[in-house]
Formats: sequence, C-alpha cells, structure tokens
Amino acid sequence: DLAEPPKQSCLFFVVSLMGVAMIALLGGCGGLCYVYFVSWRFKLLRQAIRGGRACGPKWLRELGVTFMGTCAKLCGVKIVSEGGEGLEAPSRQYIYTWHPHGFVSYCPSHLLGEKAVKGEPHNKEWFGTCIPLLFKIPVLGEIFTITNARPVDRNSLEALLSQGASIAVQPGGVKEQEATREDQEQAFFPAKLGFIRIAIKYGTPLMPLYLFGENQLYKRVNGFEWLTRLIRKCTGMTLPIVLAKFNIPQAGFFPRATDIHVRWGKPVDVGAPEENPSEERVQEVFRKYLEELQRVFDQHAKNCLPPAVAAKGLKIVKLSEQDRAAHHAASDDGSSKEKQR
Repeated sequence: DLAEPPKQSCLFFVVSLMGVAMIALLGGCGGLCYVYFVSWRFKLLRQAIRGGRACGPKWLRELGVTFMGTCAKLCGVKIVSEGGEGLEAPSRQYIYTWHPHGFVSYCPSHLLGEKAVKGEPHNKEWFGTCIPLLFKIPVLGEIFTITNARPVDRNSLEALLSQGASIAVQPGGVKEQEATREDQEQAFFPAKLGFIRIAIKYGTPLMPLYLFGENQLYKRVNGFEWLTRLIRKCTGMTLPIVLAKFNIPQAGFFPRATDIHVRWGKPVDVGAPEENPSEERVQEVFRKYLEELQRVFDQHAKNCLPPAVAAKGLKIVKLSEQDRAAHHAASDDGSSKEKQR
C-alpha cells in the first residue's frame, strides 16, 4: 500500500532509451561520465536514506528548491496563504500526509521542497516521497535527490522513520492520480491502510496537509480514460490526459496559473509503537484521521477553492482489495467504496 512500483520491464526500456539519448547528447566520453555519476548519486542516496539525512551540501539543496520554486512562479503558481492548527504543533517527528494527489503532484515537488529543506514548519528537516522511477530520469532524478525527495518504498520509509526523520506521503497514490478531476476534491485511501500501520509501528503522529488548488492546475480531458489505462498497461506509469497552460495537452511542467492555499491539520496521535497492530486499532486511528482531514477541508474549502468545487465537498474513496488487485493487473475489474462526506 505504501508503494506500488510500476512494471519494471517496460519502464526499464523507457528509462534505458533516455539514458542512451543522454549519452548520445553528451558524446561517448561525456555519456560514460554521466553513467558513473548516476551510479555515484544512487550510492549517496542510499547512504542518506539509511542515515535519515539530507543528500548534498545545504547550499546545493537550497539552489535546487529555489530553481523548482522559480519554475512554479514563472507559471503563476504560488502559495498565497498558509495556516491551520498544525503550524502551532511542537517540533518533533511527524508523518505528513498531503492531499490531494493532483494530476502530477506539482505543488509538493515545486513548492514544498523548500519547506522540507528549511525544516518548516516544525523546525525539523523532512523528506517528501515519490515513485522510485523518478530518480532514474536524467535531471529530474538529480533535482529530486538534493531537494529531500525519497523513494516511496517500504525499506526507505522504515529506514528514515527508524532514524527519527519526518516524512511526507500521499495515501491515495497513483489510483487517486488516475481519478483526479479539477471539479471534484477527493481523497483515496489504500485497502490495507499501510500509512496508518507504519505510523503505529513507529508511534509517529500523522498530520494531514491539504493543498487547496493542486487539482485546479490542469483541466482533465474527458473521454480519454482508455488512453490513461493503455499508457499504464504499457509503461506502468499513470498519466491522466489533461490540458495545461494555454490548453497545451500533457504539458506537465507548465500548469495553469493558480493560487495555492496550504493548510496544516492537527496531529493525529496513533498511540504507543506497535509492530503488528490489531485491525481494530488500525481502523480507530484511520477514523480519527478522517475526522481531522474532513475538519480541515470543511473549515477552509469555502475560502480556498472555486465556489462550485467547494460546494461539492470532499469525496472519500476507500479502496477494496479488489481495486488493489485490479490496479496491479491494469484492468477495470476493481470496485471501490465511495463515501460522500
């Protein structure tokens, strides 16, 4: 539930082609140097994960987040307000859980990296997470490595949490990404609630984080869900078909100008650490988490979302085991339990 790695065969082929293109672009010697550099970068990343620490000098990390933030500003995407009771929470280890996923999780990668590197808002540097494949993509992999992004696989999360590091995860993952719409706010949750279980295992409070405006960065093109499924089946990657700035299709790096409102919820206590919690305990923590997430949304949606979107409320989607199996099979056989809240 914490990480669902895409199909490796097709993805390895795609990434390999990108690597060959990079070698051709840099020339034989330069390309070989880049291959050695990537190998060295992955070694540094693994060491940083095991040690629960950042990768690279502070000035380089700040340069990376400044670059990402500047790209967002040039597109007209900026944080115009930040609030919530969570801002006043004490400085300690947290698992931040951000919502919504959005079409490409633009705000976490371009705007929240600065907060992670600077240790905001709780005076403690933290680490965002994303699918491991992104670290293999030239340029993007380098940027993510130095801006405190980490692979969202269980080994990495366990290593970071065991070292006392704070992390940020997106519970809905690619299933929520596939269903993202600009006219409906929704939060997906995995069948086994892995993010709840790992929080209980380490006794780490969960803090909901809502990014109002993330879903409005792009406009979904209806009727092309079949193409999204085909792309996923062939590559393992989930890419909703969208229109970006100037109605350019699939221009993920060029979102529509949007004001972003960041709201931090109250910490959700998970109790004492327990490696194998009962299902009753997991469900009780999940219930408390949903209550806080819903409270944050209800309190701020009216002032932070387009009126028509806010009026529809937040749709909670708890996926079933059938959904999970269907997603892994890249089929349409799954079903989900939806609850309008």
